[in-house]
Amino acid sequence: MATFPRIVSLASAYPPYSFSQAEMLDQLRAHVLGSDWAARPETAERGRQIARLFTASRVARRHSAVDLPAFYRRARTTSERMAEYQRAALPLGHTALATCLAASACPPARTISDLYVVSCTGYSAPGLDILLARDLGLPRDVRRVVIGHMGCHGALVGLRQALATLRADQQAVVALLAVELTTLHFMPALDPEVLTSFALFGDAAAAALLTTDPTASGPELVDTYCAADFDAAGQMSWTITDTGFVMSLSPRIPITLRRNILPAVERLLTPHGLTAHDVTHWLVHPGGPSILTAIQGKLELTDAQIAPSWQTLREHGNCSSATVLLMLDALVRSGQAHPGEWAVMMAFGPGLTLETCLLRF
Repeated sequence: MATFPRIVSLASAYPPYSFSQAEMLDQLRAHVLGSDWAARPETAERGRQIARLFTASRVARRHSAVDLPAFYRRARTTSERMAEYQRAALPLGHTALATCLAASACPPARTISDLYVVSCTGYSAPGLDILLARDLGLPRDVRRVVIGHMGCHGALVGLRQALATLRADQQAVVALLAVELTTLHFMPALDPEVLTSFALFGDAAAAALLTTDPTASGPELVDTYCAADFDAAGQMSWTITDTGFVMSLSPRIPITLRRNILPAVERLLTPHGLTAHDVTHWLVHPGGPSILTAIQGKLELTDAQIAPSWQTLREHGNCSSATVLLMLDALVRSGQAHPGEWAVMMAFGPGLTLETCLLRF
């Protein structure tokens, strides 16, 4: 049996603030409708509509890098949001990556040859890649790559690039970090697409360490496959404005994913003599309830197979690119994955892009 690079360590990190969905709903309604919204007929029905949207999101709790009521007491510019990103992203990313390295049986940080940092929610220069390399004692000649503004599938792009690096250089040691502070871009408003984002997204960081060391343990990174439906490119966007990054999500996204997901999965699995029925674990990015329902139906997944996605959505919301690594970390820690079992990770982003990854435990 062929050998493949292994993910030898994983770690997750969350920022200090945590809010229940009920708290988020109360804050939003008071902010955009007024504290007395329920007493006024012209706002009472709108308040109930917002509540139905928040309930339909299936999110129970989310983390945030900022104290949301205080931060959004007034309108925020993109500059102010980026200042908060620079303040909060580095310690959060440091926690995730340092924990990941400390948990690994591999040699110390100075042996890392490649560092990939994924984020679509903020920018700075010098960026997280150079600051983390400095603070964690990585080699001065570490090969750094920043994977930016790709959206929720960015971490799988990082795994795809890590696989290419490890195939080309058997001595490489690759560290991958995804840091997303989505709550910095909340825009309290009544626009349905803005409200959907407000109801779904949360903050987190996750890290992975990969090597080709034959004595290492951890899931094997077997293959990746990426495809885009260019005709649906406008269905998902992430636009930088003067008042933050604006997420646009078309209600047609589940339809597009349902049309494209089976061919993408087949292209991932067929070269390895597999079908969807051979895969035990499915780590499907929880982009929203309608997306999970569409993917489950098309791939004929059981409720147990899709349960990790619903659990992550419920407990943390959609944490953009970090989410699939959070799910993999949770699966490994649970002990529910057994040697020889196959797993598929998948996430989606602008393009409309479908990024997939095949693992073997």
